[in-house]
Amino acid sequence: MNKIRCLERTLMHLRSLGVLRASSSSMRYFSTSKDSEEQSKDSLSSVEPNIKKESTIQVNENAEATQESQAKLSGFARSYEKFSHINDKQPETPQTFVSLIRNSKFVDLGDPEGKVVTGQIYHVVGDDLYIDFGWKFYCVCQRPVKNGQYYVRESKVRLRIKDLELSSKFLGAETDVTLLEADCTLIGLISSPLQIAEQKMAITRPTRT
Repeated sequence: MNKIRCLERTLMHLRSLGVLRASSSSMRYFSTSKDSEEQSKDSLSSVEPNIKKESTIQVNENAEATQESQAKLSGFARSYEKFSHINDKQPETPQTFVSLIRNSKFVDLGDPEGKVVTGQIYHVVGDDLYIDFGWKFYCVCQRPVKNGQYYVRESKVRLRIKDLELSSKFLGAETDVTLLEADCTLIGLISSPLQIAEQKMAITRPTRT
């Protein structure tokens, strides 16, 4: 019996020692983790202002370098930098159909009757000139007698609008019958490929001495 009691006492003593060791190790673990977190926070807080200072120093150095480079540039270099990108096209935002109609030149015309516009000859049949002036329908005009040889395809002409669509009703009809043509008067010639070719020939022709 005495031996059994001694064993029980030793077991109880060992158990108490094991619990104490476990509790002491856990306390050490928690204390070290908290201390490490506090140390990491302190280190981060000390590093952040240093990073900000370095970034501000770099920005100031870059600004000073650009100012020095601009000051060192001569007048020719400055003008070259200014006009070297003058022909660069900026990307245009696509416009809707409604905005294109609202900002079109024909909407700005108002009442088209009597207005003077420019057109281009795109087809010639005999003395009939088929002229496109940007409207829905083209117009057909007679070739004039004066300088008629210059009224060829791709010639630019000046027109006066009478009616944008030739249409009329038959007796008793409810709908109009259209000719799919506009009614315009030919005023004169603006430019012609034949005139341009003749001018080039006159310039390149050698003068006789």
